[in-house]
Amino acid sequence: MELTGSELLCYGGAALAAAAVVGGLISAVVLRVTGRRLRSRLREEYGEKQR
Repeated sequence: MELTGSELLCYGGAALAAAAVVGGLISAVVLRVTGRRLRSRLREEYGEKQR
Protein backbone atom coordinates (compact mmCIF):
# COMPACT_ATOMS: atom_id res chain seq x y z
CA MET A 1 0.00 0.00 0.00
CA GLU A 2 1.44 3.33 -1.07
CA LEU A 3 0.62 6.45 0.97
CA THR A 4 0.08 9.82 -0.63
CA GLY A 5 1.84 12.88 0.73
CA SER A 6 -1.24 14.16 2.54
CA GLU A 7 -1.93 10.74 4.10
CA LEU A 8 1.68 10.54 5.24
CA LEU A 9 1.41 13.97 6.87
CA CYS A 10 -1.89 13.05 8.52
CA TYR A 11 -0.69 9.74 9.95
CA GLY A 12 2.69 11.21 10.86
CA GLY A 13 0.99 14.02 12.77
CA ALA A 14 -1.29 11.56 14.56
CA ALA A 15 1.71 9.41 15.52
CA LEU A 16 3.57 12.48 16.78
CA ALA A 17 0.55 13.58 18.84
CA ALA A 18 0.22 10.09 20.33
CA ALA A 19 3.94 10.08 21.20
CA ALA A 20 3.54 13.47 22.91
CA VAL A 21 0.62 12.17 25.00
CA VAL A 22 2.58 9.08 26.05
CA GLY A 23 5.62 11.22 26.90
CA GLY A 24 3.45 13.56 28.94
CA LEU A 25 1.94 10.69 30.90
CA ILE A 26 5.37 9.21 31.63
CA SER A 27 6.63 12.63 32.75
CA ALA A 28 3.63 13.13 35.03
CA VAL A 29 4.20 9.76 36.72
CA VAL A 30 7.92 10.39 37.21
CA LEU A 31 7.36 13.89 38.60
CA ARG A 32 4.65 12.65 40.96
CA VAL A 33 6.90 9.89 42.35
CA THR A 34 9.92 12.16 42.78
CA GLY A 35 7.74 14.87 44.30
CA ARG A 36 6.42 12.48 46.94
CA ARG A 37 9.93 11.34 47.76
CA LEU A 38 11.17 14.93 48.03
CA ARG A 39 8.17 15.98 50.13
CA SER A 40 8.72 13.13 52.59
CA ARG A 41 12.44 13.93 52.83
CA LEU A 42 11.68 17.61 53.52
CA ARG A 43 9.13 16.66 56.19
CA GLU A 44 11.73 14.40 57.79
CA GLU A 45 14.34 17.18 57.86
CA TYR A 46 12.22 20.25 58.63
CA GLY A 47 9.01 18.89 60.14
CA GLU A 48 5.44 19.62 59.14
CA LYS A 49 4.47 22.80 57.32
CA GLN A 50 3.33 25.64 59.62
CA ARG A 51 0.12 27.46 58.67
